[in-house]
Amino acid sequence: MKSNRFNWRKLIAVTISVGLAGAFPAKAETLLCVEDVAGGLKFVDGQWQGVKFKTGATQYAVTATASNPLTYQVKKIGNDYVQFTCNRFKFDNGTLSDQIFCGGLGYGMVINFAKLRYVEVYSIGYIDDDRSGLNTPSITGGKCSTISP
Repeated sequence: MKSNRFNWRKLIAVTISVGLAGAFPAKAETLLCVEDVAGGLKFVDGQWQGVKFKTGATQYAVTATASNPLTYQVKKIGNDYVQFTCNRFKFDNGTLSDQIFCGGLGYGMVINFAKLRYVEVYSIGYIDDDRSGLNTPSITGGKCSTISP
C-alpha cells in the first residue's frame, strides 16, 4: 500500500507548477526587426552637424529566454553575442506591456510589440566632444515582424 505522504508531495508539486505557469505569459513573442532609417550627429569640417546615415538593413532577433519568458535578448543577425537584455512587464490584470526597454546609459533600444517598431539610440561622442569621428551619436528606427521560432 502506497503512503499518503507521496500523494501529498505530488499534489503540492502540481499546485506549485500550476501557480508558476500563471506567473508567466503562455506564449512569448519572437520578433525579427530590420533597420529602416538612421540619422544623427557627425563631426565634419571642425564642427558637429546633423546628418542622415545610410542604413545597412541591420537585422535583430528579439527572443524570450528559456528561463524567463519576460526576459528578452536582442542579437544582431550574424553575431552570437547578446547585444541587449530587456525585461517585459506583466501588469496586475495579466496583460503584458507593449514596450520593452533595453540597454543602459548612452546606448539602448526601445521595442514596441503592438506597433512592431523599434528605436535604437547611441549617444556617445557629442556629449564628450569626441572629434575623432569614431563615436558618432545616432538614432536608428526600424520595423519588426512576429515570427515563429
